[in-house]
Amino acid sequence: MTERRSHRYRLFEVVGLELEYVIIDGEFRPRCLLEDMFRHINKRPTSDIEYRGIGFSNELAAHVFEIKTLEPKRSLARIEKDLVKGLQFFAGILRDQFGARLLPTGMHPFMRASETKLWQRANRAVYEAYAEIFPLVDHGWLNVQASHVNFPFGSEADTVAMHNALACLLPYLPAVAASSPIYEGGFGGSVDNRLEFYKVNQRRLPVVTGEVIPEFIRSYRDYRRKVFKPIRESLDGLPHSERLRPEWVNSRGAIMRFSRQALEVKILDVQECVKADVAIAVFVRGALKHLVKQMRNRHIALPEHAMLVDDMNAAIHDGSRAAVLATHLRGGRRGRGTSVPVRDVLESLLEQAAGEVSAEERPYLSIVGERIRSGSLSERIAHEVRRRCGHRRTDQASAIRAVYDELADCLEDNRPWSP
Repeated sequence: MTERRSHRYRLFEVVGLELEYVIIDGEFRPRCLLEDMFRHINKRPTSDIEYRGIGFSNELAAHVFEIKTLEPKRSLARIEKDLVKGLQFFAGILRDQFGARLLPTGMHPFMRASETKLWQRANRAVYEAYAEIFPLVDHGWLNVQASHVNFPFGSEADTVAMHNALACLLPYLPAVAASSPIYEGGFGGSVDNRLEFYKVNQRRLPVVTGEVIPEFIRSYRDYRRKVFKPIRESLDGLPHSERLRPEWVNSRGAIMRFSRQALEVKILDVQECVKADVAIAVFVRGALKHLVKQMRNRHIALPEHAMLVDDMNAAIHDGSRAAVLATHLRGGRRGRGTSVPVRDVLESLLEQAAGEVSAEERPYLSIVGERIRSGSLSERIAHEVRRRCGHRRTDQASAIRAVYDELADCLEDNRPWSP
């Protein structure tokens, strides 16, 4: 969303989108060029840039770049057009002035965390405080690129309903949104390796991430009691903890941002192009609107939180081949204690989402439908790398690089990848 927000929106009236990308050179090495880029564009040192209503800003790692909507918009199709213009502007300068480019997906496939550094300008004191508490030279901090979808708060009752419905939706999203099969030149143990690292990157203080799936709440006060209070208590007495606010530190898969009156979804890997990220955002908004209605009408009861966590872990590990319980989404079909393919759950959610999105946004759902049926981007990347190694007798590193070169082209052209 944006810090500029000046009035209250209705639930789902608008949406904001933030996308993170890696800067690489011609040898696929991560390059900490963002500060130089900003100085080139702005003619003076800065930590963020505005361009035609789009914001460019830094992330924790100095080689990671974020592009975002400065103001939330009603139409995700409009957001796609604006973000693509911003990316083309930025990528053109990066290419022409620095000989570098942007790389999509949730994890850089080759880098080691020691090959980058922390951002050194705005928020430096906060990042240094993190470094005193957590081991930041780790993939879980420096190699985890995401798409963040932001929904506005409505009334307190509306927002609580949206938060609880989102907790019921989050476990199944990695099965369609994973894009991180490879890191350090090899296949990870899960389909969504970004989330595997994300789950444990703050293990010194487990309350910070919780179990990724946020706790169910009854009110804003309940949220502050269940989430912010334990985080605040866990930070007390640690070095420079006064620099860290619970709202910033909270790392669940969805976060209440009271400072900007938005609910931020953080569980999604960034995809290969803006169009694909917008498609997943359309799906999430449509499915979430449906679930909120179902809960208000008492057609869905809040399930066991532990079941949601188990389902999420299955989706992270097995992707679209996962078996899940999803008892709250099955409407009494099959035995309540038996598992079902996550594809069945996602297909049902996709059908429900189609009834909640605008005619302008409905075509995006075909991209999501294809990923549900054929596998997430992560699964398709892994399959294609293995295919090229086997059929073309290409070594694995060369096959990985060739595939990720194509993905970088997709980002520049704003087209979904088709190997």
